[in-house]
Amino acid sequence: MCQDNNTTESNKGKHLTFMERKIIEHLYNIQDRSYTKIGEELGRHRTTIGREIKKGSVELLNSDYTTREEYVAKRGQEFYDRNATAKGPKIKIAKNHELSEFIEKKIEENFSPEVIAKKIAEKEEFKITLHFKTIYNYIDKGILMVKREDLTYGSYDTDNSTQKKGKRSTKARKQGRTISDRPQEADERKIGH
Repeated sequence: MCQDNNTTESNKGKHLTFMERKIIEHLYNIQDRSYTKIGEELGRHRTTIGREIKKGSVELLNSDYTTREEYVAKRGQEFYDRNATAKGPKIKIAKNHELSEFIEKKIEENFSPEVIAKKIAEKEEFKITLHFKTIYNYIDKGILMVKREDLTYGSYDTDNSTQKKGKRSTKARKQGRTISDRPQEADERKIGH
């Protein structure tokens, strides 16, 4: 594997494999190669190699009671695996098809995500609570089979009686104050105004 010419394709954006970590261990500990040389060998940037060596380094005791630092591929892999498990929460409705169908049906019935979240909390069969923003996120990411244009908002009750009041698309621009509504005195820029 020790080549003078680097013929390895670039692995930009790809995670290091355990085999690459074993190669780093050999080149760094045994052959005393620099980060740059190891990076050239593996087709990686030297900073990637430096970060990996820092994560997988251990301090060992020599026979004369001095210490030395070595890279251990197994430790680097354990560090990577531990961080890979902490990439964020799993999708709550991933395997719960009944829940996703319930949400989609309620959206078709013109319920807002806020009301749907309350209805889910009230139903014991789901044994789950969802924040209404999570429902919006699932829609935006395409997890639910509805679009933002299908949503409505306005003044709602949790029953269907007053639901149709104030129905507007969530894509509609909210009308508020503009800069032209500013008082004339504000243009004078006097202190205290």
